[in-house]
Order: sequence, then C-alpha cells, then structure tokens
Amino acid sequence: MTHYDIVIPGHYFCDLIFTGFPHFPALGSEVYTQGLTITVGGALNTVIALHRLGVKVGWVGCVGTDMFSRYVLDIVEKVGLDTSLVKRIDEPYQRVTASLSYPQDRAFITYVDPAPTAVDLILEVQDNISFRHLHFTGFQLDPRTPDMLAAMKARQINVSMDCQDRPITLDTSGVREIISTLSVFMPNAKEAMRLTGTDSVEAAGDALKSLVPSLIIKDGANGAFTWGADGYIHLPPLSVTPVDTTGAGDVFNAGFLCALLEGKNTAECLRWGNICGGLSTLGYGGTSTAPNRAEVEVVLSQLV
Repeated sequence: MTHYDIVIPGHYFCDLIFTGFPHFPALGSEVYTQGLTITVGGALNTVIALHRLGVKVGWVGCVGTDMFSRYVLDIVEKVGLDTSLVKRIDEPYQRVTASLSYPQDRAFITYVDPAPTAVDLILEVQDNISFRHLHFTGFQLDPRTPDMLAAMKARQINVSMDCQDRPITLDTSGVREIISTLSVFMPNAKEAMRLTGTDSVEAAGDALKSLVPSLIIKDGANGAFTWGADGYIHLPPLSVTPVDTTGAGDVFNAGFLCALLEGKNTAECLRWGNICGGLSTLGYGGTSTAPNRAEVEVVLSQLV
C-alpha cells in the first residue's frame, strides 16, 4: 500500500494568463495584451508547490484525451509528480481558465467539462492508500462529506479545506457541521466575510474560530491571520512587488501545510505560508515561481 504525507483530490486547470493590457476589454472592442503565459492550475497549484517543498503528495485527479489534458499531464510528469492516483478518461476532459491578470488582482473566465466531485475522487481511492493528511482545495458541500470526514477522523487523518468562491454562508444547511469536523479551515478574507455575513477579517474570525481547531484567513497584502491553540496571530505578508497573484492562496496553503506536517508551531506555519504565497506572485500562475525548500530557507534566514 502506497503511503503519502498528504493527499489532495481535485481537478486540474489549464490556465491561460493574459498580462500587460491597457484596460479591461469592453463588449464590441478588442484589446491586445503584451504577455501570454500557459500553465497548470486548479488543485495542481497546491500539489506542485508541496512537491517542490519535498512533501510526498498524492494528487487524485483526472485527465482526458484533449490537448489541455495532454499538456497538463506532460507538465505533471516533467516535475516528477506521482501520477498513480490520476484517472485516465477516454474522452475530452477540458478544464480551462482565461485569466486577465493585473499585478494586484485578476478576473477569470472558465470552461469545464462535467466532472466527479473531489468527494467522489477521494472515496474511490481512500481504501487503497495510506496518508496522514487530506486537503480539499475548495469547500465540499456534499451530503456525503460529514460521513467521509468522520471516517478520516477515525483513521486519525487530519483534514484541511480551503473555501474558494462558493455561494454559501454559515446559514447554509451543512456548512457549520462540515467546518466543525475539519482540523484546519483556510478561506481568504473575502470568502470568510461572505461566509459569515461580516465586513471585517476580525469579525469573520470571531464568527468562525469556535467552529474549528485551526482557522486561517488569508488577506493578500494585509498578511494572514490565524486563531487556534496558540491563540490569535497575525503576520504581515512577504515584502515583494507582485507580478501576478493567480494561485497565491493555493501556494500559501502548500507552505502552511508543509510546515504543519513537520510539526512546526502555528506562527512558523503562517510564516512558511506567507513566504510561499509571496514568492509565487513573482511569476505568472500559481506554479511557475512556487518555491522549493532551499528558497524558503533563504528567506527565513533573512527574516531572523
């Protein structure tokens, strides 16, 4: 039975990132950009970032016969990721995002073919592998999620979950129950405020902190916040001039989870998250400049 430090079920995206345009395009007009980057994204932002940090990570995903799937699989194999949990589908399986990227923010347009959920993906493989930690890159509002989380707890497997842009609040049926069964909940500031119906990170934290042992809220240029066993901690972001913020939150998650798996304290986990997320903004896409361990340790030595 193959053992992983962490398993991440989720789907690839092929990201087309347009940069350097004079203004946002309007209907009936055409805008030429100065740059175009094609890279992998989606769940692979966190998966590849963890792999670069030396974590044994299992990606549970799917690829098809289309050109986007072939491109993604080629990248995944080149970086040396384990692909034994990747399901090959004998038909197109397109998942494409066009990102209109500004240095501080971005807009997306996306197309996806029908796909199994992340819960479907993990239920299919969970009995054939062993792992210490399970991470979901988006909120899994699925009637099977509570039982799945309870089964993970029985196996002493910690579970973390990001939020992503989900139209849910704490009043949505099942949301409180799911959050309260997690080990770590990792929304960004906008998601946390929408989820709680509040207008500040602090108020969102107050509404969520009693539900989960470790709450992380990512707030870009304002840094990251955590509430948990070590109390309330806020750390400012890494001081960088961002080129593109696409996937930065996912790469933050990778840094935080890598440190967590190594038993580091909460402040150190937050610091690893900030470094990884910050360095990822120095290139286009979430994976192009996601750092390796040596690069993180250089920055850590400079912060002392």
